[in-house]
Amino acid sequence: MGYILPVQPLQAEMYANRMNAVRNNFAYVDRVEKVNMDPDLMDKFDDSLRHEQERIMEEAAEPVITKSRPPYLKGFIYPNPANLSPEIAHLVGKGLAVNEYA
Repeated sequence: MGYILPVQPLQAEMYANRMNAVRNNFAYVDRVEKVNMDPDLMDKFDDSLRHEQERIMEEAAEPVITKSRPPYLKGFIYPNPANLSPEIAHLVGKGLAVNEYA
């Protein structure tokens, strides 16, 4: 005598639940509720904005001291002209074929 296990149709139930589910629009945006403006908050905002503008004006009035950047941070490092002489090129044997087509 055999025993038949109860079969639970999980896949069919999941499919039925997906078909019955409400389809949501991913781009839907809820309405924004109306908010009354607080006049005290606007006064505080105006004061903070005025203080920020005054601070910016004070910083602009102060002289700015800039440090010169080292040559390796400026970009191209120009070669030393003392090392570019033809005499040194003939002695060392390097730099004789610069910018020449072979």
